[in-house]
Amino acid sequence: MTDSHSNVSGAKGGMTARDIFSGAFRQPKPQSPVIDIGKQPACAGKFSITGVSRIRSGFLNDLLKPTFAATTVKQLADESREAAGKLQVLGIAKHVAVEVDEGSDGKLDVHFRCEDGSRFAVRTGVDVGGDEGTASIVGRLNNMWGGGESFEANYARGTKTAAAFRGVLAVPLAADPQRRFEVSACQASTNYRPYSSHDELRRSLSAALVSKQAGSMQHELAYTLAWREIMGLGHAASPSLRALAGHSVKSGIAYTCTHDDRDSQTVPTQGTLIKTMAEIAGLGGSVQMAKAQVDLQTNHALSSGYVLSVGAQAGALWSLLDQKTPSLADRFFVGGAHSVRGFEYRGIGPRDKSDSIGGDVFYAAGLSLLTPLPRVEALRGHLWANAGQCALLLNQPKTNPAEFMRFLSSPSASVGIGLVYRHSMVRAELSWCIPIAATPGDKLSAGLQFGLGFQFL
Repeated sequence: MTDSHSNVSGAKGGMTARDIFSGAFRQPKPQSPVIDIGKQPACAGKFSITGVSRIRSGFLNDLLKPTFAATTVKQLADESREAAGKLQVLGIAKHVAVEVDEGSDGKLDVHFRCEDGSRFAVRTGVDVGGDEGTASIVGRLNNMWGGGESFEANYARGTKTAAAFRGVLAVPLAADPQRRFEVSACQASTNYRPYSSHDELRRSLSAALVSKQAGSMQHELAYTLAWREIMGLGHAASPSLRALAGHSVKSGIAYTCTHDDRDSQTVPTQGTLIKTMAEIAGLGGSVQMAKAQVDLQTNHALSSGYVLSVGAQAGALWSLLDQKTPSLADRFFVGGAHSVRGFEYRGIGPRDKSDSIGGDVFYAAGLSLLTPLPRVEALRGHLWANAGQCALLLNQPKTNPAEFMRFLSSPSASVGIGLVYRHSMVRAELSWCIPIAATPGDKLSAGLQFGLGFQFL
């Protein structure tokens, strides 16, 4: 049990401290004369918790600091509810009932009666994106050391991913589930044929600080050490791809800021997404580069169930020091059902023979109109227009201004019509695509194109 050191003020109007605290939850209808019980002085005396098998005293001290700092009934009620909610979010307890008794010293003694949280969880799932579907099995260990820590291991196989493993240890900071420290390890082997004649093996270790603010803002600062290998070149691999093959080691820091108040991540009807990322590598390793990317989307619900959506993406990659050519593993790729529709996956941008070799600068934009369909709420009509371009411009010995202007003014573009199915976990699209502009070397995908995933342009 923990004791508060705050002074106590007596209850007014003959009400006991317990009556006042309970009244803060009941919120009775105003009577005459009106007494604002939420402003009545009160403070916590002792705290106890039952029903949880593992919880650290240091974690409890951090969790309950706001509760013992409360000076009114309303503050005490709010902070008690907040602490109970954190126990559930962190998986320490499934359910928490808050009880209060008046102590012998007139203070309010708070007690949490909990149902112990599950220690282990296993689930299977399907992930889609990047023109690929993967099946995975996920194991999770909750509340490892009594402070809401968790470890999650994920093993996946897919249509392009031969095998992928990721393990993440997450530790909440100051008993706050919105702020955490994460350490992760990942290994993945991916087949990029037939878009480019190679496989990629990627191994990485990272450490990150993640902070979610009130509302819709999230910040992440991460350090990553990654070992990538471009391997398994086919007999028809182009000279450019052969020059980029082999090992590279990237040691860098990345900062990501995300504002997302959309009502859905798959088929939003309102809200805005603003995501910016900045990365710099060269703290050891063989890769010296700076990279920036921004993703934007805004959605507006019109009358009669129509929804207008506008999205845009852009990014740039600069080689630093003496490194002249960006690594293939860091380049941008454009095209496909999730990017610029009407083109093959990675079908827009620099190519050597049949190999997509990516670019160091790109942009893409999309305009969509979702229309209601009679009697089918989860299915919507879809009118859209997409445009985008990808090029190798920033790391050339001498940049030609005419080439840069051509890059900006001559995007590959397409229009189309289709259907969008809104599932609770994923978005499915079937589109009839009509490319209306293309640059030499682009791989078109006119006619029917199917997309399944979470994020679409």
